[in-house]
Amino acid sequence: MVTELGSLTAALAALPTGSSEAEFVDAAAAVRQRVPAEVVGAFDAVAGRLLAEVRLRSRLADRHRELLLRLTELDQELDSSRERQAVLGERSRIAQDLHDRAAQTNFLVVLKLDWVLARMPAESPLRPELERLKELAGEAAAQTREAIYALRAPEMVHGGVVGGIRSVVRSLKADGIEGSLSVAGMPVPLPQPVEEALFKLAQEAVNNARKHSRGSAVMVTLRYAPSAVTLVVQDNGVGLPPGAEHGVPGHFGLTGMQERVGALGGNLALLAGDEGGLIVRATLPIGKE
Repeated sequence: MVTELGSLTAALAALPTGSSEAEFVDAAAAVRQRVPAEVVGAFDAVAGRLLAEVRLRSRLADRHRELLLRLTELDQELDSSRERQAVLGERSRIAQDLHDRAAQTNFLVVLKLDWVLARMPAESPLRPELERLKELAGEAAAQTREAIYALRAPEMVHGGVVGGIRSVVRSLKADGIEGSLSVAGMPVPLPQPVEEALFKLAQEAVNNARKHSRGSAVMVTLRYAPSAVTLVVQDNGVGLPPGAEHGVPGHFGLTGMQERVGALGGNLALLAGDEGGLIVRATLPIGKE
């Protein structure tokens, strides 16, 4: 009996448990031929358990490689996203700077020239030059507006605010969330600050629903009225946290949205849906720059 156990122990020790499944099976078959008949059954039982461990180790190794690969991809995506956000942030800063300085200066120059021309005699020799100067100032203002438009979010370059919001809604598909966009009323050209605000509000509200709602659908509506435009973002998720009905809790990430809307003289409402979920409604007045 001692000899048989010794033979079994030696045979099991010869099995390459750190190898692949195919290598283990081939080695086990070769070793089994040298095992005494009295311990073949015990050898087969133990070898079977060892084979299961080899298979499990192989699956874990494959999963580990997959996770490492995915982690590398996520790191690359994060780096790319950070770079993109940095570029978009700088573009936005430059566009805002152009709007606050160059655009406003051009506007004031045109107003001042209008004031001077209105008080200048029609026969004044300076009048043609000042009228030409006013034309040049108008052209400069138009070129500045074009530059500001080109520096806006790339999603809005083609398709305006509706195209930009549509791209935001489409991005939900990557997370398995159904998104829809509907436009009500008669679309009209909007002031650039209003378009920018609507796009940013849609981005923030949709991302908030993506991260926190735990819902399966997000519905976005853009409503045009004669004096205002309203953006509504509604999800079918868990809805408002307790006590949030009368305010915007800081942890909900909507403080920036409230400030953005308030800066344009609009209002932001955070509501509970009739059938659950959260409704974010922002209304902005349509005025001239």
